[in-house]
Amino acid sequence: MTAPAVFDEPRGTLARQLRVVAGVLLLGIAALAPTSARAECARSYTQGELMQDTQSMTAALRALDEAAFRQSGARMEQNLACMRTKLRPQMQASSYRYVGAYHFLNGNFETAAGWFRVALEVEPGFEWDLNELALDHPMRRAFDAERPASAESPTAVVGKELLLPAGSKLLLDGRVLSEPKAALHRPHMLQVLGGDGTVRQVFIIQGNEIPEQFLTSAGAVVADAGGGSDDEYAVQTIKRVRPRAKTPLMISGGAVALGAAGIYGASFATRAKFDSASTSDELAKYRSLTNTLVVVSGVTLAVGVGVEYAAIVLDGSPGLLIRRRF
Repeated sequence: MTAPAVFDEPRGTLARQLRVVAGVLLLGIAALAPTSARAECARSYTQGELMQDTQSMTAALRALDEAAFRQSGARMEQNLACMRTKLRPQMQASSYRYVGAYHFLNGNFETAAGWFRVALEVEPGFEWDLNELALDHPMRRAFDAERPASAESPTAVVGKELLLPAGSKLLLDGRVLSEPKAALHRPHMLQVLGGDGTVRQVFIIQGNEIPEQFLTSAGAVVADAGGGSDDEYAVQTIKRVRPRAKTPLMISGGAVALGAAGIYGASFATRAKFDSASTSDELAKYRSLTNTLVVVSGVTLAVGVGVEYAAIVLDGSPGLLIRRRF
């Protein structure tokens, strides 16, 4: 089947003919480039660049400038998988329509139909402007022919569930994907949205061919009870969680240690009385009392140090453990 004359104005000028030749050469160079090279993204395709290409294709369509239309269309198709921005539905649908129009112009009618279908899925009420396509234009008819198919329900990936990094989301044609399903017989843009709201990866998929890395067997998804990271790629800040019992134990240990110091201080007074005693009964009384105060202060200090130590090491374990060795 021969491609219809989308740009059917007579090309009577040398300048127009040169533009056509230049466009064909650009397409030939792009077609001969290795697939892997064309798929690689040296940098992001910005929303501003997409809007510029869209405006260029709109102007070229109205001016019947085939070479300019082809050039912008080739650039848009190559870079759509490098889009690192979440697009508004109208912009998403517009990019799909123009990639479809680019393929239609090249005679790839089946591929064009798929892009028209997904464009109508995202923006069902769109109508081409009469300044862009006449009512009887073959591309308008081809576009409108996909309206019934564009409304087909999504098809789920059998026996699979979504498996995503913590905090991330999948956007299918700009909408959050909550189940592994998509409408068939058309391409889709699948974007991986990180926990910080930035687009991390982009895939152009066919139908519901969601990459295996985001799928798991049904029933195999385990809820994250640990409150994991919002973004597995983000730098994590580890904050110290202070145990509730730590502060009371440290205060208690310090108070007991101060009490031990007070008891030991009292032994100086009884020792002074021992030194000034004039009878054997007084000597025995103050000697016993002094020794008792010293012993009690030592025991109290040991208890205070033990409580303080328990408070210090409390961060290292979920609780105080008593271990017994046999």
